[in-house]
Amino acid sequence: ALRSTHAMEQNQLKQFEQYCATLYTSPDAAERSAAEAALVQLSSTPEYLPQCQFVLDHSKYAYAQLVAANALKKLLVQSWNHLTPSQQLDFRNYTLSYLAQRGTSIEPFVSSNLVQIVATVTKLGWSSGEEHKAIVQEVSKFLHATTGHLVLGLQLLQQLVAEMNMAGNTRSLTQQRKVSASFRDTALFQILQIGLRTLQQLSTGAIPCSGDEEPRIREQSLSLCLSCLGFDFIGTTL
Repeated sequence: ALRSTHAMEQNQLKQFEQYCATLYTSPDAAERSAAEAALVQLSSTPEYLPQCQFVLDHSKYAYAQLVAANALKKLLVQSWNHLTPSQQLDFRNYTLSYLAQRGTSIEPFVSSNLVQIVATVTKLGWSSGEEHKAIVQEVSKFLHATTGHLVLGLQLLQQLVAEMNMAGNTRSLTQQRKVSASFRDTALFQILQIGLRTLQQLSTGAIPCSGDEEPRIREQSLSLCLSCLGFDFIGTTL
């Protein structure tokens, strides 16, 4: 069984990875059910937050990274009000740093879950600190690195727009409207400009990229622009 300590021993990590392999690859339903029962412990209490980070930092197995990312998001949402403002920001920065360092080499189904964490945490913290509102500046660092990081940055911005436009992960409908309106007034136009500028740079050849990368950048930029233009500007659906 997992122990809610600040570090996971190497043999625990191996066992954890085996549970993940069983959950996602075993043809035996009973084995999958047993593995799921063992893994659900990771998202049972905030004491396991360091364990989630340990798995992400030390496991090279994609399914283990996926389970840890899902548990991390669930625990952050559940325990958000019990975390200090500095802890809340630390988890956002941890996830951004992880994506910056490893986001282009891990499986897309893992990176997309980490992107979701950044968007969710930013929404939860939007009203409580200016640091969370500086997310566009933080993500902009991705846009000027490699083309892989550029795509990740565009994904981060699109997920942020989608999260802010969606009811959920807030305490009340009134709070959702307040956060959504603040995001609309302070960040949305800036994000749309990033999408349009990326498309323009792509069309003029200003972004050095391979033939495989160009369609990905174009598709992600267009998706970002569409998300911005489809934003619920007057709160009619909330």
